[in-house]
Amino acid sequence: MVSSSIRIDHALIKGNLFFDNAIFNKSVIIRDSCFNGEVDLGNSAFNGHAEFGNSTFNGDANFWHSAFSGDADFSDSAFNGEANFIGSVFNSSADFGNLSFNGNAIFGSSTFNDEANFIESVFNGNAAFDHTDFSGFADFQGSTFNNSAVFVGSAFNGTADFEDSVLNNSKFFSAEFNKPVYFNDANFTNSASFNGSRFKEDSFFEGALFDGILYLTRTKYDTLNLRWSSIHDLAYDDTAYHLLIQNFNKLGFTDDARECQYSYRCKHREELFRQHKFDSWLFDLLAWATYGYGLRPVRPLGWAALFILIGGLFFFLTGSVARSKETHAGKKPLALRKREEKLEGGISIYEALLLSAIYFTSGASSIISATPAEFVPVGRGRYVVVILRLLGWIFFVLFLSSLTRTV
Repeated sequence: MVSSSIRIDHALIKGNLFFDNAIFNKSVIIRDSCFNGEVDLGNSAFNGHAEFGNSTFNGDANFWHSAFSGDADFSDSAFNGEANFIGSVFNSSADFGNLSFNGNAIFGSSTFNDEANFIESVFNGNAAFDHTDFSGFADFQGSTFNNSAVFVGSAFNGTADFEDSVLNNSKFFSAEFNKPVYFNDANFTNSASFNGSRFKEDSFFEGALFDGILYLTRTKYDTLNLRWSSIHDLAYDDTAYHLLIQNFNKLGFTDDARECQYSYRCKHREELFRQHKFDSWLFDLLAWATYGYGLRPVRPLGWAALFILIGGLFFFLTGSVARSKETHAGKKPLALRKREEKLEGGISIYEALLLSAIYFTSGASSIISATPAEFVPVGRGRYVVVILRLLGWIFFVLFLSSLTRTV
């Protein structure tokens, strides 16, 4: 147990440094120093501020299963050997910004209870963040992964930021994944931003869940192994949506591509309303309501059932359809048959609904249903028949259009 503070600046430590299983009750500050040998501080407890900023670790650095109760600052440093933080707990902010990991960086099963800052860091070896718990802000803006990056089973309970960054409004950094990256079974509870990121090889998101908003604006990738069911909400951007639709089609996920297309059209409709383009918004709203932009074939059938029901109730309640009967059989001139035809009695509710369905479907094609001769619309019923036939034709076309796109 070390009860006093430790501060070392501009030191050169040529040999190994072993303080494993140690307890540091006060601050440990070692800045601008160089460690040529192995550093082992595993299983240690840093109860105060721990700072190793602007330092160089030429050998392996082991901080595995350590607990940092205060701020942990490793910014602007270089790990030329393996950096092992597996199973470590950071209860306050952890700063690994602008850091070079030239060997493997191992953070598997670690816990970040506050902000985890990896802004503009470079991972030249493998980056292992599997089953890591990020309870606060996980900031990887402008980071570069030159070898494989593994975030399998990790939990991002705060905002996850893998987007590009601008340093002092002058230098631009893209977050780059130059080798395969694995986010399998990762859980993003809050928003996840990959704006401006670049995936140069395959990226795997099988089983990942994005419960918050996913941002893919200006994201460049060849293939994202991702399912639409994993995405709760994709931030609106025309290019981001179209690239993701193409990605789903490339992978053969046609259902995912259709659902992504449907979501895009809904977001586009909302954008038209915000831009006060009410004429375009109205037509877009009708396309959504009638047949779901051609992606909801059940919707025209629902409208058809509704119009048939309304037509049937109208015929029954207003008595605008009567039963016709010819008093004489045989062939007679048309004028004579019309004079001899008489109207008698009303129709039942079942006959009214059947008649409404017949008129509605006859608008699409007489092959489907022919107009019955034993019923005659009278009064306002004649106009309702015309409307039903017109609607039947319209919704038959909409149904076929949406069915063709989805089956």
